[in-house]
Amino acid sequence: KRYLACDGETPPRALFCVACAAMVHRLGPPECAACGAPLPVARRCASCTDPDFPIRAARAWAAYHRATASPVATTIAHFKYGGAHRLGRRLATVLLSRVPDPTVALVLPVPLYGRRLRERGFNQSAVLARHLARRLGCRVALSTVVRTRDTPSQVGLGVAERARNVAAAFAVPMPSRIQGRTVLVVDDVWTSGATACAVAPALRAARAAAVDVRTIARVL
Repeated sequence: KRYLACDGETPPRALFCVACAAMVHRLGPPECAACGAPLPVARRCASCTDPDFPIRAARAWAAYHRATASPVATTIAHFKYGGAHRLGRRLATVLLSRVPDPTVALVLPVPLYGRRLRERGFNQSAVLARHLARRLGCRVALSTVVRTRDTPSQVGLGVAERARNVAAAFAVPMPSRIQGRTVLVVDDVWTSGATACAVAPALRAARAAAVDVRTIARVL
């Protein structure tokens, strides 16, 4: 079977051909205990020292290098914009290794606003959430978090602009669904963390026991 980003052949159920797999920069310890940023020594990074940081632990499977056409970036682009929905299962499989916490009760996607969902035709985060929840043996809750306003695309925005763009853009209509539960928020890429850090306070306000975040890739 041909891989979408090269002319190599992908083994059954694998995400990459052998050559592309060797190019993947996988992430792991040592890293920030909160946001998952790579660090020389495991601790909290300067951005996460606030005791009110809303995310218990965010982790990504691989690095996303914007300056190069890496296999990870190419795969996510095909999945997100190229209609390659079938990659969702394989992406969720590699992400599974970054979800060691057995207390996860619900898996939630980052929601799209209605107009954006109609234009794209699907929510890539929801596809990942469904497959990951199935592998974890827990529930997926696709409508527990909603996007309350049509925020402009984050592409091209700086860190501060991203945070302002999505501030107070999410809500939990039925808090009883998550009260006292550990929830796992799933998305494709962690860029600045602005979106995840806007979703998490809405979940904490609804009295989730803890909010974790997992993404396929993290921009470095």
